Amino acid sequence: MSLSTRTSPYQLSVGVDIAAKTLTAAWMVPGATPGRPLTVDQTPQGFAALQERLLATGHPAAAILVVMEATGSYWVGLATTLAQAGFVVSVVHAAQAHHFAKALLKRAKTDAIDAQKITQLAARLKPTPWAPPPAISTELPQRLARAGYADDPAPTGAQSTARSPAPARGDS
Repeated sequence: MSLSTRTSPYQLSVGVDIAAKTLTAAWMVPGATPGRPLTVDQTPQGFAALQERLLATGHPAAAILVVMEATGSYWVGLATTLAQAGFVVSVVHAAQAHHFAKALLKRAKTDAIDAQKITQLAARLKPTPWAPPPAISTELPQRLARAGYADDPAPTGAQSTARSPAPARGDS
């Protein structure tokens, strides 16, 4: 079955270009071209504004595929927020998006063009959905800090060796 004839459970494909302080999103329905991008702040209020605009298209969150590049750690807040709200989120390697754009012969580079390019990637490739890490991965560092363990730096060099248990021996 070819990619062009494969049916999709997604009614809306969204591409997000993420920067340190803002994010730019574009979206499209199957068979269309990406619409005019929206830029919002990289804040909870900006995330809420994006969610409102996406839901205003009339599609349920579970039928909306949101694809973004793994840009540093800037993507984590948006990806987690959208996944918790029921959107299907996919995070792709920046090189994948870059090579996809090259295949489309897109050479211009702006946040708006990047968002539209990622939208097309979402619609054509339908990358594997991402799942947020379990809550413990964010809670554990906070709990350790409250308990006073954050002040104890991780052992290095000889300290690390001295604190590590001896390897198990099979001949004992």
